[in-house]
Amino acid sequence: MMKKQIFAAVIATAISMPTMADFLGVYAGIDYRTTATTFSNSNGDFEDTNNLSGYIALEHFIPLIPNAKLKYSDLSAEYNAIGGIKTEPESSALSGILYYELFDNGLFEFDFGLAYTSLEDISAQTSSIGQVYGAAKVHLPGTGMHVFAEGTGGSISDDKATDTELGLAYTFNPDSLLINFSVRAGYRLQEMVINDLTQENKGLFAGVEAHF
Repeated sequence: MMKKQIFAAVIATAISMPTMADFLGVYAGIDYRTTATTFSNSNGDFEDTNNLSGYIALEHFIPLIPNAKLKYSDLSAEYNAIGGIKTEPESSALSGILYYELFDNGLFEFDFGLAYTSLEDISAQTSSIGQVYGAAKVHLPGTGMHVFAEGTGGSISDDKATDTELGLAYTFNPDSLLINFSVRAGYRLQEMVINDLTQENKGLFAGVEAHF
């Protein structure tokens, strides 16, 4: 619950802050997901669940200082235990990311960096791990559309996690210097392994992004 409150506060701050054109860019987005969940130590069934996830990124003009991004995913699920008992165990993933924009030529963008991810699975186990981060966009000239891919993976501990997504986005006013909006949709797969227990969350998503 605390992670959700922190993330909501950060999103609200970003939306209310002034824009510094040509010097500072803020990206904030929220996605609505239909998620299928599996867990390796389960004696019942999980129902497909509708969850929210979101992110906020800060990009700037200083080459040697990394850009920053915060991503949050609600991975809670409805669980039907043996005997007909229904529960709603909470689960989440929160990643703090520092990254550099290595390429941006108007047609292709590529980001690379490091992430620190805090995990909680549906059995209430928690773990925090260091990871590698990468993201790419391919713009379709003259359409306002782009294909995007993003992911975190790897770990320096026995626990591990992956988070990958692939999708298509459309920007309504890409040439605006003040603010523009995008709609996006795609497929996302998240997996975490904590103390040798594996949780997988996957499914389609659709959402909106604002760029200040």
